[in-house]
Amino acid sequence: MDYSLGITDLPWKIPPSTNIVLSGDIFSGKDVLSRFFIKEGLNNDEACILVSTNDTAEKIVENLDGVRLDNLGIIDCVSSRFGAKIELPFLEQIRYIENPMDLTMIMVALTEFMDLFILHKNIKRVRVVIDSVSTLLMYSNLRTVFKFLHVLTTRVRSSGGVCVFLMEEFAHDDIEVRTIQQLAQGLIKMADNKIIIKGFMNEQMDYELQDDQILIKKS
Repeated sequence: MDYSLGITDLPWKIPPSTNIVLSGDIFSGKDVLSRFFIKEGLNNDEACILVSTNDTAEKIVENLDGVRLDNLGIIDCVSSRFGAKIELPFLEQIRYIENPMDLTMIMVALTEFMDLFILHKNIKRVRVVIDSVSTLLMYSNLRTVFKFLHVLTTRVRSSGGVCVFLMEEFAHDDIEVRTIQQLAQGLIKMADNKIIIKGFMNEQMDYELQDDQILIKKS
């Protein structure tokens, strides 16, 4: 069964074992789309793992208000930099990483969560979101980030899951963009009020961002 993006009136489905680059500028709403992607998975009793280099675990939980969080794993690369620790009912589902440069510990946490959900909880459908690759590239060189993502995307594909990694539009040179896109089977670009998908399908739809909602304009 394919994975829904969770956006009303957006019919696109992502096949299992697919890695997606989600590209757009800071105002495009790509973070909103990734949030709905996670909500959709949690509502369908799928496992969701979020690596955050921008928002704290506390902020992530706040944004997921009203959704069951039993199958959510958060890798927080923000809070520990400020010495912050939050107490939540599902604290065991959060891993704090000292900074986004520590890709080894991020991978350890990702592997731990994937083993927990797939092997121990027997959840066969997994969604992984990296928010964002752009931040990882600020702290590490392209070769190091590529190796990290190669290991992750290979694991996701073998598990039948879907991985979405966010990239800031215009923040990278052509070499960085092409290198990262080598790891993906699809690209979703959000720009000029259009959502464009390329790769395993080629479609586009008009949209507008309104009150943290992505509204698809019907033709």
